[in-house]
Amino acid sequence: MDELALFSIASDRNRWLATRSAALADNIANADTPNFKAKDVPSFEAALSSANVAMLRTNSNHLAPTQFGARAFDTVARPGEVPKHSGNTVSLETELANLGETRSQHSMVSGVISAFHRMLLSSVRG
Repeated sequence: MDELALFSIASDRNRWLATRSAALADNIANADTPNFKAKDVPSFEAALSSANVAMLRTNSNHLAPTQFGARAFDTVARPGEVPKHSGNTVSLETELANLGETRSQHSMVSGVISAFHRMLLSSVRG
């Protein structure tokens, strides 16, 4: 049975959130490092739109999405940050706000997957 698109997208979203959390943690760890440039990952929407997802007809009565597969997300220097006198562009307030947002998004994805999983189980059990 092919993987359901929702689970594949949610898996990619969680992978993106983990990459973003690691980048933000690295920024916080280097908050006092001279000339350190704050990093982040491009938006998930941009990464998903570049995934080239297309629908394939597997049966004349059904449509199924292609599998997305595992995807790695790269970090990039965050544009528009004003450097401090040391050349460092990390703002602890920004990093902590972004970490809170990332945590909230992870909770949302987990909730959606949990609800969809319960729905699948109830439809199987009848």
